[in-house]
Amino acid sequence: MTAMELECKKDELREMIDMIESEETANRVGKYLKRMLTREQPPCQFSIEELAEQLDMAEKEACLGLGCSTGELRKAVLTW
Repeated sequence: MTAMELECKKDELREMIDMIESEETANRVGKYLKRMLTREQPPCQFSIEELAEQLDMAEKEACLGLGCSTGELRKAVLTW
């Protein structure tokens, strides 16, 4: 993305921000933007192919009885 394209995107965001009409929305957008700008690494993002591969692996593991039940997971989470 060129510097000019980036500036155009930022202008579009400014226009959307100008459309905010409530304090609640402004606060939510502000919190989200701050979180996005301070995040050290992006969230896990799979390509469609990678996502399909992960799903296939999870289905195979489930068929083999690997993993844990929802109840077991909930119990484990309480000890974290």
